[in-house]
Amino acid sequence: MNPGAMDKTTLSHYTPTDLHSEALQARRVARSLAQPQQLLRSTLLQAVDGFNLQAVFPAHCLLDLQKLNANGTDWRARSPDYRAKLLKELKLQSLPALPGVLSIPMCVDLSGIEGDWVFIESGDPEFLLRFGRHEYQQLMEAAQVEQEAFSIPLQAARPNLDNPHRDEKEIRSAVETITQQRVRARLSESIEIAPLPLSTQRLLALKAKEDVSGTELAQVIETDPSLASQVISWANSPYYGAPGSIRSVQDAVIRVLGFDLTMNLALGLALSRQIRLPKDGVHGHRHFWRDAVLRATLVEKLVKLIPPMARPYAGLAYLGGLLHNFGYLILAEVFPPYFSLYCRNQEANPHVPPMYLERFLFGITREQIASYLFTTWGLPEEMCIAVRQQHNAHYTGPQFKYANLLYLAHQYMQPQWKAQVQRIPAALYERLQLDPQAIYALREELDQLPAEQMDALVSLLDPTAGR
Repeated sequence: MNPGAMDKTTLSHYTPTDLHSEALQARRVARSLAQPQQLLRSTLLQAVDGFNLQAVFPAHCLLDLQKLNANGTDWRARSPDYRAKLLKELKLQSLPALPGVLSIPMCVDLSGIEGDWVFIESGDPEFLLRFGRHEYQQLMEAAQVEQEAFSIPLQAARPNLDNPHRDEKEIRSAVETITQQRVRARLSESIEIAPLPLSTQRLLALKAKEDVSGTELAQVIETDPSLASQVISWANSPYYGAPGSIRSVQDAVIRVLGFDLTMNLALGLALSRQIRLPKDGVHGHRHFWRDAVLRATLVEKLVKLIPPMARPYAGLAYLGGLLHNFGYLILAEVFPPYFSLYCRNQEANPHVPPMYLERFLFGITREQIASYLFTTWGLPEEMCIAVRQQHNAHYTGPQFKYANLLYLAHQYMQPQWKAQVQRIPAALYERLQLDPQAIYALREELDQLPAEQMDALVSLLDPTAGR
């Protein structure tokens, strides 16, 4: 693509007010009539020289920035805040793929469209605009809109959800391909992650023992002053509202957190320090840890809704929520030259689940690599399986409750969660013996938690807090 040539494009076919014309109003149809293979979506991009572009492609595809960048232009997605501000100025709720709505050029990829119809956003989230495929293509040609192939079907990047026995082979292949080095005998050596600290190894050894007292746990935690301080601070946080001041790890275990939660919280805190947060990323440090804490809090509350005789261990479930996204850190650590490219593609494809982008760029997903690393570190089987299967709504294998709880938490933590949860299979609720209405009410309660309570917990995990 030649940005200089596109600057000369004449785009006067439509103006924002034309969206309310009789001709376009007559094209409005219910959103349910469109299949993903017929719907076009838009992503706003900007080059390093400030040149802007509206990239239009099918909804069942992901935008491949490497194809757009093939001519040397470094495209990056405009921020969600920029898009929201632009839509507010235009008095629209979605961005139509029509020339002239924006005062910037368009580039359209129709290669993945199937059938005789093309649907585009109307500006109203309840309706779409419908065109004949050839009619829409002629409209683009009349407006001199450039047409290129720069997207790929999501099916081509389908993650491996059902065959975890292939994880090691796929991880080794990805490391070998991207680093162009011979894969060493052990994955932990190949990705060059430091061994676990002694205090963490002692926690794992203690977890494997039976009949361990709170005093023994406190003694292990106290061998790591930094970890001990974090556990005490966690017990003193406004979220737990403990009476008086907690001054020792033993007080934290006995008076506030309990043995199970303290053990798994300590493991989560220790592992969170093992790999540094990447400087690059879509949402930044605070979002990463806030999502981890909220996810863990929701999972903990979900466990309490399960009938007592059927409940999994609350502490392990909490740990799963806290470390559910640990693979994101590992990807940044293992593939640093490619992680920035991954972030740019994530910004340009907010509609695409991260595991599809990861499969496309790396050949593996964060869930695969985190689960494998957790196994080599000796973490509990429940954790390894839960993280690996957290996006598999139909998982019914060993330790399914932990994986299914993470799946539920993921769906209920989406920005548009009230629409998202309609897709959750009824069988999943039945396996966990959970009432959807009770979870719905629980999720709304989570929104009412005072922000300062969550911020206090996040600050204990976020290494950038207070800087």
